[in-house]
Amino acid sequence: MPLGYGYTVEEQMTGRAVHGGIQIDIYPSLRDAIACESESGVELDITQSPRELGLLPSANLRMATSWVLNALAAS
Repeated sequence: MPLGYGYTVEEQMTGRAVHGGIQIDIYPSLRDAIACESESGVELDITQSPRELGLLPSANLRMATSWVLNALAAS
């Protein structure tokens, strides 16, 4: 699509076609960024379903960025 015709998100949001092309955002892998643990403090594999983990519907979980859970465990 040609620039200047309002097709790009950039043009629709800003009314201008400055960059064009593709912009890519890079984020850390979910596995490296997020940690999940049971209420007893056991770390859970976030790639498994609740059934695979043997969790009951009433289970309480704690999910946060990995560094937060590591800091809580150290305190």
